[in-house]
Amino acid sequence: MARDRTQHFKIGVVSTGLETPLRGLSRRYRALYADFEQPGPGDREILVRVAPSRTGLFKRTRYEVSVNGRVRFEPCYRDEIVPYVEWAINWEVPRVMPEYLQLHASSMEVDGVGVIFPGYSGAGKSTLTAGLLASGWRYLCDEFALIHADTLVLHPYPRAICVKKPSHSVVESLGLKLCGSKRYLKGGKGFVGFLRPTDVRANAIGRSCPIGHVIFPSYVAGATPELIPVSRGEAAFSLHKVCFNLMNCDRLGVDVLAAMIRGATCYRLISGEIGATCRVVRELVAQGRQRQARCA
Repeated sequence: MARDRTQHFKIGVVSTGLETPLRGLSRRYRALYADFEQPGPGDREILVRVAPSRTGLFKRTRYEVSVNGRVRFEPCYRDEIVPYVEWAINWEVPRVMPEYLQLHASSMEVDGVGVIFPGYSGAGKSTLTAGLLASGWRYLCDEFALIHADTLVLHPYPRAICVKKPSHSVVESLGLKLCGSKRYLKGGKGFVGFLRPTDVRANAIGRSCPIGHVIFPSYVAGATPELIPVSRGEAAFSLHKVCFNLMNCDRLGVDVLAAMIRGATCYRLISGEIGATCRVVRELVAQGRQRQARCA
């Protein structure tokens, strides 16, 4: 064990810090976010501290994960710590940055247009995100859509893409490689690996953009991919279920959602084989660009 050391990162619009005496944790976290490291704390930094909290001959070692001075988690195993660090940051974003509405959704940018894929865990968001990233789209986040409440602009938070073990072979079939050989235990989701978007290509990170498409994915093994249009009212009702700060945003969350989807197309996606699913989504967005070009 070494002295406490603090690392600071600016990951899109989110400033984070990690302070820990655990050298292995410090090294692995830096490996995930070296492209975003900065020399000192950023504005409204979300600071996570990790240290052993209880040791002894007859007691299992636990690791205290605190964020901005409050204990959030106490994992028992070192293999759990990195996912808990990520979770701690995720829970703190709405409190520290209330100007953003935070949706449980992966988010991508293509040709200056934002596409979000809202859904609960297991809907296939991260695998779909990896597939679209491999096909040339630019990455914003695999877990959240951060939407500025006043401008309705979608902003990047390009954290490492968390890939569950059953999807490792799918991601590898796309020619993508997970970061390092280390795998992490993420609660009931089992072991996960992380994909660094900047390992895919140099310009992998997207820019802030308006939202053009809202697509609700649902993975069905063996299914033929299909896009089903939904009304904006139905989309708004579904979105409020996956909003983390509906009542704690700077503006009333339902008003932000209503304004956001007013200019977006809304679909449900039955996803199957990743290549075919990505083609269906890419075709939808390309058709939207062609319609806009004709109107212009």
